[in-house]
Amino acid sequence: MDQRTIDRALFLLRKYRDTLVMSHAPMGPDGVPELRTAAQTADPLEIAALEDIAQLDAVIKEMSTAASSSGC
Repeated sequence: MDQRTIDRALFLLRKYRDTLVMSHAPMGPDGVPELRTAAQTADPLEIAALEDIAQLDAVIKEMSTAASSSGC
């Protein structure tokens, strides 16, 4: 896979992650969304979003590490 495709995929994954955070994380006093843990919420949609965010973080990290270690 070429670097341009990897960069585009990472961009889209980060954008989707940011959308999940903005949609489901409560806003803190400073206007920045604050992610809670699954134990801190009873909202099933927020719990699902938190699980998706964690998975996205792992994929983004893995793809970023693989791209940088392969010299792409």
